Amino acid sequence: MHQEGDFKMGHCSDLKVSALEIPYKGNKMSMVILLPEDVEGLSDLEEHLTAPKLLALLGGMYVTSDVNLHFPKFKLEQSMGLKDVLMAMGVKDFFTFLADLSGISATGNLCASDVIHKAFVEVNEEGTEAAAATAILMDCIPQVVNFFVDHPFMFLICSHDPDAVLFMGSIREL
Repeated sequence: MHQEGDFKMGHCSDLKVSALEIPYKGNKMSMVILLPEDVEGLSDLEEHLTAPKLLALLGGMYVTSDVNLHFPKFKLEQSMGLKDVLMAMGVKDFFTFLADLSGISATGNLCASDVIHKAFVEVNEEGTEAAAATAILMDCIPQVVNFFVDHPFMFLICSHDPDAVLFMGSIREL
């Protein structure tokens, strides 16, 4: 995928990572790409990224004009059972006939066997639309900023109202 335009960008020298935000249509959500400086730097980024460092990076992003973005298409699908996690958190009766599910079953002989979480993310030209505008200054030649996503990276899908990270993932093979 190739796009040219204005994007919010940032950099964290402590994490050795550059960030670029691709807004989705309506600007209520966006994808943020976290691209390590080093081609082999994804593991270090995953190990050292903390919530405060991520908030500082996202808060320090600024609009950069004339960005030349090259980004691979990808599709991720993940499914996982949450029964063990929920039971470890103390949600135990839900998975036995002690569960009070009378609101959805009149007979009372109902319990959950598992809770399945499924996530699906696909990025392509149609699914990731960026709000882009190019400003041309007549008195100087604009500096084009290249952002080539050509090695393993992390991504975030963020909501802006309220501010929250909805999905976070890593792409290890392009």
